Amino acid sequence: MQSGPFKSAGILPAERTNKRKILAISVLAILLLPALVSLYMRNPVLGAVSETIAGWQTTRSLVERGDLDLDEFYPSAKQGKDPNYAVVWRDGRLLGIEPLASPLTFAPIAWMVETAQGPLGPNDFVRVSAITAALTVFLLLLWLLQTVPPGRAILVTVIFALASSHRTLNASGLWQHTSSALWMVLGLWAWTRARETPRAYLWAGAALAMATACRPILVPAAILVILDAYRNSDRRSALLTGAVVTAIGGAALAANYALHGSLLGGRAEIVSGIATSHSVTSYFSFSPAHLLGMLVAPSRGLFVYSPVLLFAFPGLLLGLRSRSSEPLQAITVAGLLVFALYGFIATWWAGWVFGPRYMNDLLPFFALWLAIAPPLRRGPARVAFVAALLWSLAAMEVGVRAYPCGWNARPANVDKAPERLWDPTDTELGRCLGKLLQNRS
Repeated sequence: MQSGPFKSAGILPAERTNKRKILAISVLAILLLPALVSLYMRNPVLGAVSETIAGWQTTRSLVERGDLDLDEFYPSAKQGKDPNYAVVWRDGRLLGIEPLASPLTFAPIAWMVETAQGPLGPNDFVRVSAITAALTVFLLLLWLLQTVPPGRAILVTVIFALASSHRTLNASGLWQHTSSALWMVLGLWAWTRARETPRAYLWAGAALAMATACRPILVPAAILVILDAYRNSDRRSALLTGAVVTAIGGAALAANYALHGSLLGGRAEIVSGIATSHSVTSYFSFSPAHLLGMLVAPSRGLFVYSPVLLFAFPGLLLGLRSRSSEPLQAITVAGLLVFALYGFIATWWAGWVFGPRYMNDLLPFFALWLAIAPPLRRGPARVAFVAALLWSLAAMEVGVRAYPCGWNARPANVDKAPERLWDPTDTELGRCLGKLLQNRS
């Protein structure tokens, strides 16, 4: 085990963990991956929304024809009917609105699925998203095994995989979150190794830039890794890191403009027309209430669906107090800045989904903070942790078994009546649990 990156935090054992033990855990994890993929595929409708389906059709088009045209997948558009919001006509071509980096991330996995089973079908997005999410979990485990003791690494990986909305969102559809999570884990892993291996800054910058290309709000991580490299690495590594991040970011913006005539890409029309589809006056509007809602709103709060993540706060504070010459402080600041940026998104509840969709972008950071948090030494704290873990596991299971349960639409469209998000007497989780219990009776 490497002891350099977080040495001052006092979170690593004095002796290096047996490499054979880490190898054995890694091999066992590989053997369990098919079971995790199967588990992730249990609810094929969780992630079947317009943008994820369009993202899948773009992925299929890349794999099968090497282009981005989606007209063959939307026959109604050929007949002159208006396509849904997730696809748009541009210069005679029907294109998906998702950033190009996202389907490019999924394409190699889709190609492997096609090679193994034959031509891709409309529902194979479930398998591709499950494989991508399971691969993210495996990479997270490998990262944490090099960062904290094995027992802690395994526990945090299980929480990430099964007790957070990685299971109900990232694993359920080809969201931007699904592709960006994969790159974020790779980027943060490389970043934590960069003090010992300066060239790791280059790999961290490339991965975090790809995460940002998939999910632009992650840009603080890509910027801070450059600044961290300039402050704590040799000039050559810092310049290369900056060049790679700039090149990938520039390519993503150029693709947006070339395909859609806007640096915002295919979502430019959604941003400009948000007032007609949601109960907000503009897409960008800062309020502390947005941040509070994403954490504790009864029907979207991160700590309502995954209260076990509350136990990451000591690790977050540890990160802020760590030496500036270590990566932990810069990584923690990056995570907080991403969260702060979400305060500027007026539609903080993220539409019709199960749980806190926007907070999925913070899950790799929460995994790190949870991993480095000091051990719970008192009985009541341990009991509270177990209770929070069981609640979190159960909440994700309810989502898998009972979503959709009608809460987003009734008694009013939540996009038009966002005040419903704060109603403790009629919550999404409670409604879905009621449906589950009714189906079992």
